[in-house]
Amino acid sequence: MPEASQVHINMALTNVSLAYRNPAFISDIIAPPVGVRKQQDRYFILDSEREAFRASDDHRAPGTQANEVDFALSSDTYFCEDHALTSIVPDEERDNADPAIQPDIDRTEFLSDKIDINKEIELANTVATDSDLTSTTLSGTDQWSDATNSDPIGDIETGKAAVIAACQVVPNTLVLPYDVYSNVRVHDDILGRLQYTGGGVPTSETLAGLFDVERVLVPRALKNTAAPGQTASMSYVWGKNAFLCYVPPRAGLKTVAFALTFAWTSAPGSSGGRLVENWRDNTRKGDMIRVQRYYDQKVIANGAIYVWKAAVA
Repeated sequence: MPEASQVHINMALTNVSLAYRNPAFISDIIAPPVGVRKQQDRYFILDSEREAFRASDDHRAPGTQANEVDFALSSDTYFCEDHALTSIVPDEERDNADPAIQPDIDRTEFLSDKIDINKEIELANTVATDSDLTSTTLSGTDQWSDATNSDPIGDIETGKAAVIAACQVVPNTLVLPYDVYSNVRVHDDILGRLQYTGGGVPTSETLAGLFDVERVLVPRALKNTAAPGQTASMSYVWGKNAFLCYVPPRAGLKTVAFALTFAWTSAPGSSGGRLVENWRDNTRKGDMIRVQRYYDQKVIANGAIYVWKAAVA
């Protein structure tokens, strides 16, 4: 009788494969995309000195002129840089690929993910290093990983007050990277506030209600910091910094926003600022695929964010 291994020749499954994809990017959520027609242009900044908030004498005696007031108008620039990566699909790969492998689709998704992770890392680095952003560095018993002595609820209220004072908007988005989130949700103060709700360990939605914000985002995006060819070394893109910011429902005129992503949507051949191209390279006997994204991820209102660096140990 033949062995089981002799009656079946191993081949690739057509309905199952493994791919490592990055979850929970948030850069386009907290820095909403704004479509622009030109790669470079200017945008206006109205009343940066907050003249509209200043009390003025508006009494007018009969026959006299009303007191004249006005506001300042300035502008700033953006430039949508070209972010592009290329890969080749050799003829040999395409001709020998099993049905579960889709060389063109796999390459396009791979290149898109690479560009998106760069964008995520760029914004995370801005939040961590930009000295113009209001921040405080926690240490020791003040870090939220100290479930007994730290005060995350009080700290977040302090952050709210700072944003309101700076930009006159109530911050609506609290970002707790996974390492921070996993500590905050089991903090003594948090569990104490929720002990009579019967909800168990709180979720991001529960924390949003507790902290009185519209949403709590928990980014889980990971980056590989190992050198090429070495065993992958994975770490969270957003690290252990938490922050509170204001994100408008939509970007528009006379709107405050912590950051915006200017996307050159009119770039030739692009769709929403993204461009996927392919062409034949006979000298390499393969098809080239290039993915591009034109954008400028720019901090618009420094005061619309409050950062806690090293929020957990």
